[in-house]
Amino acid sequence: MTNPRPKRSRLVFFLSLSGLLSIAIFFIEWIGSRESGSLALFADAGHIFTDVFAHIISLFALLIASKKPTNKYPFGFHRFEVLAALFNGILLIGIAIFILYESYLRFSGSTHVEPDSMFAYAVIGFAINLVSAGLLVRVSKTSLNLKSAYLHVLSDLLGTLAVVIGALLIRFTGFREVDHFLSIILGIFILKTSYGIVKESIEILIEADTSEFDKEHLLEHIRAFQGIESVPKVTVRKLTSGVFSVELQILVKKDGDRDKIVLEIHKVLKEEFGVPFVSVEILSAELKTELEIISVRETEREFGHHGHSHGHAHDHHH
Repeated sequence: MTNPRPKRSRLVFFLSLSGLLSIAIFFIEWIGSRESGSLALFADAGHIFTDVFAHIISLFALLIASKKPTNKYPFGFHRFEVLAALFNGILLIGIAIFILYESYLRFSGSTHVEPDSMFAYAVIGFAINLVSAGLLVRVSKTSLNLKSAYLHVLSDLLGTLAVVIGALLIRFTGFREVDHFLSIILGIFILKTSYGIVKESIEILIEADTSEFDKEHLLEHIRAFQGIESVPKVTVRKLTSGVFSVELQILVKKDGDRDKIVLEIHKVLKEEFGVPFVSVEILSAELKTELEIISVRETEREFGHHGHSHGHAHDHHH
């Protein structure tokens, strides 16, 4: 059984507040990089600016996804959240590659920084980032879109921590190269987590089978209904995190009450499993056999049915 999603207004509030905090961190670290001369702090500020952009995308996607379904868009606009998550995931991969490239360049260069000033600004940024991550950590489990936004904040948090550690080591040891090694570790971490976001988004968009929905639990409910012979097909589509559509093919006995079966299935899926989009196909065993021998015309898949050039009249009366 799926967990209910938090109210969208609550998600919008947390995401907006986290975005405002990211803007504050960007300006703090940008000013700090100019005062301290730290390239690492400047790079982290640039990283956080990308995070601000990601927050805007995620917020826009949340607002779009709240629109009601229409005839043209029968499943609503939930996939906008997935598209935003996919875009954010790709953005994260770009950030990771940028960090790794910058780390490589810094190995061959030398910079003169003021570690005390660098440390002070980095600690302020880290503290604000910690608050921002705390705002999103719980709600990120309910939405793929918010999960990607949370990962942006988490990568910011780790990036700022690397700057803090780097500033301390420069201050007490003079060993500047540690900042490069920390940047490489951070880049690899972001690359790994962003790959998971992109992979999950693509699986949703191509409507791959999802293991998140408990099909066996659903079938236990349905098979207990009177008049049902079997359930040969269950198709579950994940529209976004926590939102599914379910299509069922049901074989009924000759004395089965079809209307009652359809009503009971809708009630179970909507009231107990929280599935908003339900489609039930009721068949007899004889009809199922007839349907299985109908072949699909291959040319219709390629060219579509728009031209109606299929060589038969539209009068289907026998």
